[in-house]
Amino acid sequence: MPKNYNEEYYILLTDYNENTLYTMPLERSATRHFGIKKLNWGDEPLFFENCYKERDALNNFTRPITDVFFDATVPIINSKIRDKLKFLYLKDMQLYPAVFINDEGAYIEGYWYMNFWQELDCWDREKSKIETFTAEEMLDPDYLEDCEIYKYHLDSEVLDNIPEEERLIFKQAGGVKYIFVHQTVADIFFEEKATGVNLVKVSDFEEGMQF
Repeated sequence: MPKNYNEEYYILLTDYNENTLYTMPLERSATRHFGIKKLNWGDEPLFFENCYKERDALNNFTRPITDVFFDATVPIINSKIRDKLKFLYLKDMQLYPAVFINDEGAYIEGYWYMNFWQELDCWDREKSKIETFTAEEMLDPDYLEDCEIYKYHLDSEVLDNIPEEERLIFKQAGGVKYIFVHQTVADIFFEEKATGVNLVKVSDFEEGMQF
């Protein structure tokens, strides 16, 4: 009987609320094409700032800096979490130094960007819930690669053939390209009571739901 990996994996999501910190990279970092290639150790960190810095200043509003914040779907984690993750086998991903520049211009260090340069395609095309396609569109593989996935079902045949230690954390190919973590990794976030992140079990996830 196929193993139900949907009960073993979680999706890392932004913890959405009125204080959520939304970030963007500074141009000097964005031009380094992180997220698609491995970065060189010894080069400068990646720099991020508040997307809504100007609007927040007009409203005299300060967003709290959490243990985890996100660059789109990719987490940026604090050193406490990183110091536990670094002992795991991180395949096709590095924890790269990151700095957050707050609205007053102060540099907040001690953060690490989950830099993936490969993706893992392991969602079951038949059992996942995806957008509807015409018969003609279904003949084009690019449609399935870029389609909207409403509910994931992990493919046991793919994951069975990968040693567990090599699939503890991965970026999902196709759809929104969320970051998936094994229960082993999820437990680290839970133990740290990490703020700024919402871990949703794959079996409970459905795109568009409020968690």
